Amino acid sequence: MNRSVMRGVALIILAAAAIIGLLLIPNKSSKNANHPPNDDPWLLVSYDPDNLYGTYLGNGFIGCRIMGEGVGNHNGQPLPCFMAGLYDNEKLIPTPTWSDLRFYDGKTEFKIDKDADYKQVLNMKTGILTTYATWRAGRKTLKGKVEVIVSRAEPNVGVVRAELRPNFSSRIDAQSYSRNTENFALSPTPKDGDTGWRLNGSERIRACAFGTKQSGIKFALASLLVSSAEGDPPSWGGSSVESVLALEPKRGVKFSVSNYSSVFIGGDPENNACMNVLFAAGAHDITMKSKLWELRKYDDSRFISLHKRAMSDLWKHDIIIDGPKRDQQALHSCMFYLLQSVRKGSQWSIPPMGLSNNAFSGHVFWDADLWMFPALILQHPELARSIVDYRYNTLLGAMANAKEHGFAGAEYAWESGYTGKEDTPEGLVYRNERHIDGDVALCQWQYYLATGDKTWLKTRGYPVIKATADYWASRVKWVPAKDHYEILQVVPPDENAELINNSAYTNIIAQMNLRIAEQAAKRIGAAPDLKWAQVAEKMYIPFDPTNKRFSAFDGHKPNWKAKQADTELIVYPLQYKFAGQDMTAIYKNTFEYYSSRLYPNGPAMSTSAHCVIAARLGDCDRAYNEFMKSYKPYFRGPFNYFNEKSSTTYENMCFLTGAAGPIQSTIFGLAGANMDYFAQDQSKILNWSPCLPKRWKSIKLTRVQWQGKQFDVTVTKGNKVSIN
Repeated sequence: MNRSVMRGVALIILAAAAIIGLLLIPNKSSKNANHPPNDDPWLLVSYDPDNLYGTYLGNGFIGCRIMGEGVGNHNGQPLPCFMAGLYDNEKLIPTPTWSDLRFYDGKTEFKIDKDADYKQVLNMKTGILTTYATWRAGRKTLKGKVEVIVSRAEPNVGVVRAELRPNFSSRIDAQSYSRNTENFALSPTPKDGDTGWRLNGSERIRACAFGTKQSGIKFALASLLVSSAEGDPPSWGGSSVESVLALEPKRGVKFSVSNYSSVFIGGDPENNACMNVLFAAGAHDITMKSKLWELRKYDDSRFISLHKRAMSDLWKHDIIIDGPKRDQQALHSCMFYLLQSVRKGSQWSIPPMGLSNNAFSGHVFWDADLWMFPALILQHPELARSIVDYRYNTLLGAMANAKEHGFAGAEYAWESGYTGKEDTPEGLVYRNERHIDGDVALCQWQYYLATGDKTWLKTRGYPVIKATADYWASRVKWVPAKDHYEILQVVPPDENAELINNSAYTNIIAQMNLRIAEQAAKRIGAAPDLKWAQVAEKMYIPFDPTNKRFSAFDGHKPNWKAKQADTELIVYPLQYKFAGQDMTAIYKNTFEYYSSRLYPNGPAMSTSAHCVIAARLGDCDRAYNEFMKSYKPYFRGPFNYFNEKSSTTYENMCFLTGAAGPIQSTIFGLAGANMDYFAQDQSKILNWSPCLPKRWKSIKLTRVQWQGKQFDVTVTKGNKVSIN
């Protein structure tokens, strides 16, 4: 054999060996792929400690991100936690990280052994994230589990709880962190390094009081470390925001460590945070003078049972399908993340990322009013209320916006935070997305129709509806030659269009806003402004009579691709009708034309609206395909973390606007719920016209709530509806 042939054979052998070697190297990204696909309706599972996406836990008041480490840090860096309404200079800011718990052998940190068995489970039914792993420091190991619970029963409290079994007998330190404090100033300034809030001598709850740097909002975090293992009382670590519990575990004997944390804002936050953490840890019957040392033997059972009971109450309002398990899991995943972001009694709306992240400065958009609210209103009106109440609470800010621009009434900001004043970055054209006023008014009206709460309408809903109607009455331009009113220089829902005249969506929702104001005034015995009816009657609605469809805006080009659903939203959720006309053909023409002219990589909301529209037009096959498209391209990682776009991945953001889509699709599309906004007969406001997909045998909506009544709705083959 000549040398060239030998060289070729050698190269082939080397290449083959390299390929085999590569195949034998464990691929971290494929760890989940080595296990059976998970389609459990309640459990989401990861086998990869390097999972890039993690998950998000919250209770509508506080929230935290958790990655593969199982606690609030990633690659050694603390992950941010958030609190609803904690804005500084109109920007949502992270709280100090309360969710981090680490163990040390002297100076060596125990870290997850990635070569050992690993499993992380998110139980959506209980809201508990559990990480099963082995943590290693040299030859010493701690094997067991870590749980993170953001209490549904105690809105201010979160717990990180470890149950571990050591392979050694020697001291270890359990250390809790509260880093990410750069947005705060400690208040008062620490003296002699002692910032602990003392109880009974050396036994302490660690409590730090803060003030936000720009707005001076008072905030406090309290933390209590307790354990079943023998050891020393909690002591302070190297800074005012760290505490250490020294333990003496015994080889082979399981022990537990729980880090209770409470965050509180306003009033006397330090004392309130301390009381919250004591109560959560089972110390509600222990006087302030008693020894906290007794809590070391506490087993967490009361705290966990109260949390589970509260989660169980939420899930009594469920969407149950008899169909592919993956569809059921998807619905539960989307509802889970949405529920993490709302709670009864809250006065804060939902930013697009909830409390998972402060993208877009944690501002509130139309996302909450038009996209998230409908997913909640029929089963959780008590949770949906925070969305409408936020608009009432920020009405003065909206009125200031209108006055600044020379208009009457209220001009709701495209991006708003603490006060409701416009906080969209200067220079961005989106500041002109004025359809937000109509979106806000429609949401207020939907809440009233669903609850029948006339007291709320009179005191909270109507002031918002009236102020937005007054805005439109002053904002429109009268064109004598055409005998109609126009709305000029606005950005439509299709933000790619930028500034245009007479957005069909904007003009229609403005007209609806004016008519809603008339109806609302009559319901509470107030006198409607006569100009509302005058403007509504003469509002210009762009329409193409040749093709019998709505026109997107003046100057719209046939080859134009919209960023997201725009003109087809007139069909749903606006459900707009020309008086006395059969709208079926117009709806169909509008839908087919505009739904085929969308930018392919736009945000997630479009397909959910398309699902509802297709269902209402009787195309159940397309409706189901749109339902699938509303979640499949956007799920990331084993915990179905919802991404904003199908093309670009945002690893640290849970896009709740999109997550609400499959829920809204199912309730208002496939299950057929429909709210007639202007029905004269009160008994016909809510009606049902389902479009059951072929792959589903049934849909059941449990505990629908409507005007004080509660019932289940079941859709079966032949689109038969049973209400009981």
